[in-house]
Amino acid sequence: MQVDIFLVISSRTPGKTKKAGYRYILVCNGHSIDGYGELTDTTGHRLVMTCAIEALKRMTKPAMITIHTDCRYLINNKMQDWKAAGWKRQGGNLKNADLWQQLYDLQKPHAVRYHFENMALYR
Repeated sequence: MQVDIFLVISSRTPGKTKKAGYRYILVCNGHSIDGYGELTDTTGHRLVMTCAIEALKRMTKPAMITIHTDCRYLINNKMQDWKAAGWKRQGGNLKNADLWQQLYDLQKPHAVRYHFENMALYR
C-alpha cells in the first residue's frame, strides 16, 4: 500500500511562536484523510514534527509512505545515527530528542521516505 502524507504548517519560523497550527493530509488509493492541530509556545521545527507524528499515528497497517514537506530539518534527519548514540548528537544534546524518538518508533512498521515539496500550494 502506498500512502502520501502532506504536512502543512502555519509557521515558517524555526524560532519560538506563541500559537501555530498544522494540517496533514493522508492520500491512499484516491481517498484522503485530513487532520488538524494547534500548538502554543512552540517552534516551527516542533510544529512540523508534531504534524508528522500525528499523521503517522493514523496509519493502521504497514505501508510505503512518502512524507511531503518543505522542512529540510525533517528531511535531513539522521535518526539511525542519533538512536545509536542514545539520542544525542556528536558533541552535544539533540534538540527535540523526544519528538525524534516518537517519529522513529512510529516509522518502524513502514518504509518511509521524505520528499521536498513547496507546501505553499496547500496553505
